[in-house]
Amino acid sequence: MKVKRFFAPDMRQAMARVREEVGPDAVIVSNRRVAGGVEVVAAHEHEYEAAQVEFKRDRARKKRRDEQIRLLTGKGGQPSPSPLIAEKEKAKARIAAAQREDEVPPAVTGNRNQQIEADDDLESILASLKERQRARPAEPEMPVAMVRPEPAFDVSPISPVAPPVGGDSALQVMQQEIHQLRAMLEKQAQIPSSSESLLSPLERKLNALGLSTRLQKHLMTGVELGMAADKAWQNALARLAESVPVMGEEFTERGGMIAFVGPTGVGKTTTIGKLAARYVLKYGSSSVALVTTDTYRIAAHEQLKTFGRILDVPVRVVDDVNSLEQVLQSLRNKRLVLIDTAGLSANDPHSQQQLEMLESVTLRMKKLLVVSCSSQRQVIEKGYEAYKGLGLNGCVLSKMDESGSLGEALSFAIEKSLPVAYAADGQRIPDDIGVGNKRDLVSRAVLTAQESQSENALGDRSRVPPLFNAG
Repeated sequence: MKVKRFFAPDMRQAMARVREEVGPDAVIVSNRRVAGGVEVVAAHEHEYEAAQVEFKRDRARKKRRDEQIRLLTGKGGQPSPSPLIAEKEKAKARIAAAQREDEVPPAVTGNRNQQIEADDDLESILASLKERQRARPAEPEMPVAMVRPEPAFDVSPISPVAPPVGGDSALQVMQQEIHQLRAMLEKQAQIPSSSESLLSPLERKLNALGLSTRLQKHLMTGVELGMAADKAWQNALARLAESVPVMGEEFTERGGMIAFVGPTGVGKTTTIGKLAARYVLKYGSSSVALVTTDTYRIAAHEQLKTFGRILDVPVRVVDDVNSLEQVLQSLRNKRLVLIDTAGLSANDPHSQQQLEMLESVTLRMKKLLVVSCSSQRQVIEKGYEAYKGLGLNGCVLSKMDESGSLGEALSFAIEKSLPVAYAADGQRIPDDIGVGNKRDLVSRAVLTAQESQSENALGDRSRVPPLFNAG
């Protein structure tokens, strides 16, 4: 179905583009005023009804997304408690009910279970010893002076038993079992205290977020021994939010020339399209230009040219005739120039050539590394190592909606001290992107972990511990 969305400074220009792109049989599905001009959605006449249905469906999806954001952040209308707080209150109620049924404190339940298991093992071994004693054949009577004392089974403390003289097999078996008793008691003595076991649920939660071991240890240092589980969790999340580096402002507002670098498939071109559309809606198309250096892949620059046609902004291609330096010099009158680079691996023969081209630019150019949240930490690290020599100003976290864990990307940004400029969570242009925010990123990481846990449970919550229900 040929349905298109047009942005223009006024309705006259929008209608002209509708006729040019869709044709004389175009029908207007919707139109509205937006920052910087108007937005018009058009389709062919014979597809009008289908376009209306699709438009209403998109609008309903956006409404649901806005409602989810409102519920999460408490913005718009009456403040609403966040899902995390609601889940915490439910967990408190369940814990209180469990404590009324069993007076054993939650912090020592694990110790009690291990104690019960140890007692059961002890009873089993002692019963085995008695059974062996009864099964032994009766020995002939000996003089009183030669009667051997019956072994005593005192479990505390047990001293080493010397090897038997004469090869009494029954006594050897008893000695082995006594050694097993000693090992079991020593293991029981190593059971962690309640203050140590309190950290175990917190460690599991942090690990479920996908955070690196190094970052987890840093967050755990702020947790005091004996701190309540829910308070420890909130404390760790607060420390995590404070650790995330962000720019905290619209990076494109500063203008200038910005190059987006990163491996193939991380979403560089789509990110540029979103940011260009946001800028055009606010300031118009006259001060923006797009540049692509990707001439290695077939039709690699076609997507960017499509964005340029839709936004009515110029698109320049760097090739053998026009170097990057020459192209950027010709665009010095533009307030904002967004540069899409080729996503090449370290093994690609053109990789070094691409890096040298970016380094050779004499004009001031800022660089943002685009990091896919769906990538493994090892892949993210390789991309960083390939481009860190350029002098990176920050990063963009992309494909948050496709990731089952945001901890790897957050750990990377924190440990490399690379400020998050933008976070992208979908394909819609220009909606699915926002300025990096500390608390929003941490909240999204927790919600993503919750969703992954629910999916892994496959409806059977008894198999997966509800890690995030207590805070």
